[in-house]
Amino acid sequence: MIRRRFLCALAPGAAAILMGCDSAPQDPLVGVAGVPAGMVRLYFYRENRPYDALVWTAITLNGRVVGSSAPGTVFYRDVAPGTYRIDARTDELYPDQAKTVVVKPGMTVFVRIASAGAYGKSDLQWRGNAFVVQIVDPAVAQLQMRRLELAQD
Repeated sequence: MIRRRFLCALAPGAAAILMGCDSAPQDPLVGVAGVPAGMVRLYFYRENRPYDALVWTAITLNGRVVGSSAPGTVFYRDVAPGTYRIDARTDELYPDQAKTVVVKPGMTVFVRIASAGAYGKSDLQWRGNAFVVQIVDPAVAQLQMRRLELAQD
């Protein structure tokens, strides 16, 4: 009898705790409007990775800042079709850091901003952050972005 009362007393609390534990991935793109006619959508995202630089970094298209990337966030920009050089502000040089894309109306491009870590450093002295731009397959990118937060301007 005592055991039953104890379990019944715990049940409402346990249910409340479990309701707050949503194990399903949260998709930041749910509810985002489609690509406007004649435009191109570029998604920029940065995963939460161990040992990643915990700083924001500016993202540029053809030298013009279009947003900032932080670990665990995703943002997008709708742009006109054309050729774009995508850069992430960086303190250290890294091979093939920037990417150039040619985009056509209706396209969606997924751009991962990745920390290059301690590339080229032979000692333990901090010399700044290095970021690289990676163009990612849409199916892979959508899986990687599922737990990220949509950054609002």
